Formats: sequence, structure tokens, C-alpha cells
Amino acid sequence: MAGRISEYMGTMGTKFIRNATPSKLEKSESGKIKVTWEQGAKKEVKTDEFDTVLFAIGRYAFTAGISMENAGVVCEKNGKFKVNE
Repeated sequence: MAGRISEYMGTMGTKFIRNATPSKLEKSESGKIKVTWEQGAKKEVKTDEFDTVLFAIGRYAFTAGISMENAGVVCEKNGKFKVNE
């Protein structure tokens, strides 16, 4: 579901910067937010300006110990539900 939402947001003009670590946020003269971040294995430093900034982090499934198998739910090794299309 998250993939579908981000795909839709991308078609509406939202820019996603994935696998990056922000190092600085500043208010620019234009009033936008100037963001500096490191990205990739080489930690390449990049900068851009945005109207809005949203930080998102990964999620972990805490399903161990709640007997999901009793409900017929199969979990992956990472604890997330195994699903089909």
C-alpha cells in the first residue's frame, strides 16, 4: 500500500529522496527549506530547496509471541505478514 501511495504522490509532483541521511535544514531567502543530505554508498552530499519536508523511517513488525499461526497467518522472518497480490 505504501508503494501505491508514494507512486500516486510522485505523479502529483512529490519528490521522494530515499536512502538518504539529512545533515542540515535551513530556511532560505525565498522562505523555502534548504535541505542538505548524504546519499548512497559514497555518501555524496546533495542540497535542494523544498516547500515542505517530511521525514519517514522504516517500520518493524512486532508479531513475535502473539501466535499469528493460530489465526492462519504466515509471517516472514522479519515478522511481517506473508501476502499475495
